[in-house]
Amino acid sequence: MGTHAKLRTASVPLLRHACGLCSLQDWCWPPGLDESDRKQLHAIVRHTCPLPAGHHLFRADDPFTAIYAVRSGCIKTYTTDRQGYEYVRDFHLPGELLGFDAAYPERHHFNALIIRTASLCIIPYRDIAVLSRQVPGLQTRVLALMSRDFARQQMCVAGSDATQQTAIFLLDLEARLRRRGYVESEFDLPMSHENIANYLRFSPETLSRVISKLQQAGVIHVHRRHIRLLDVARLALIAEGAQLEQKSALD
Repeated sequence: MGTHAKLRTASVPLLRHACGLCSLQDWCWPPGLDESDRKQLHAIVRHTCPLPAGHHLFRADDPFTAIYAVRSGCIKTYTTDRQGYEYVRDFHLPGELLGFDAAYPERHHFNALIIRTASLCIIPYRDIAVLSRQVPGLQTRVLALMSRDFARQQMCVAGSDATQQTAIFLLDLEARLRRRGYVESEFDLPMSHENIANYLRFSPETLSRVISKLQQAGVIHVHRRHIRLLDVARLALIAEGAQLEQKSALD
């Protein structure tokens, strides 16, 4: 895979800074740890130098060896069918984890491709398993992170039509980016429109039409990959199933 050659041990001060907005802080810094437990946690974490777009972290059927936490950039996970057609499964943003899916049967089910230059923390899974039996509460925290990510993925593809699915996607993306310090209701898409359409399981042309409709209705403003949510309340109603054309019910 080429990732492990670029690893180095992360120092405690660097980890405190790098994980300040990371979901790993939920278990890297559990309350009540004594100094020896903290040192054990820090000792197993490695981090990468920046890795370029186009680099695979792992591919489907690779052995499961580690969990990855995104520190910067964006990674997509995807599968391919027998004809080589790609199906985007998810996008992973700074502060989020990936790789949990392979815990059983200890092989990855998906491919993980960097789509925007990324740096990562890498945590060997067997080391986590050992520490989970030694550090109180660590196993519960890891399981909670796994469940949360699965629930979010299910929600994002729950829409009944393209407009509702797009609204759900934009609101979810805005919330995830805002938690990591981005300006509220305004952000740059870290992935292409083609990737978004693939993830939502409709064509790029359909996504373009939906975005144009939302923009014409004054719900969002789009310039290339930059998006501003002009009417979050109205977008939330659309995400709940309200029709865009029924303006009297939305205003």
